Amino acid sequence: KIEGLNPAAVAKANRIKVDRYNRVEGYSNIYAIGDIAWMTEEKYPNGHPQVAQVAIQEGGLLAKNLKSQLRGKPLKPFHYKDLGSMATIGRNKAVADLPHIQFQGFFAWLVWMFVHLMSIVGIKNRLIIFINWVWNYITYDQSLRLIIKPKTRIKK
Repeated sequence: KIEGLNPAAVAKANRIKVDRYNRVEGYSNIYAIGDIAWMTEEKYPNGHPQVAQVAIQEGGLLAKNLKSQLRGKPLKPFHYKDLGSMATIGRNKAVADLPHIQFQGFFAWLVWMFVHLMSIVGIKNRLIIFINWVWNYITYDQSLRLIIKPKTRIKK
């Protein structure tokens, strides 16, 4: 249950039903985007996938629509454009499932690194992350950065 929201606006898995302009169902001035939003399209009858690209695209269009609304111009409905999926699966190994091509291995790993590096804001940040990646690659540093809660024992 989402506190203070009309129960009719709640869809499966506690996602919020939104129209094609990301307005929460039953409201004219409340918006939801990304993982929390549940919008259907012909290609996505069960809602969009819960990935960052959906939120990025929704956020960009919502910003444009809010500006258009202030200027009295018509709003544009949202249509998700699937840019594909990529994942690293080990050192020098990745998979890429793009709209018109699928590939794997070392080349996919390089493409994954390039795409993620270009998504970093600022040249200085990109350079620092690139140097960090090169250092970790050369030194085989595999710091996993896991937070593990110690197991507590019950005394008898």
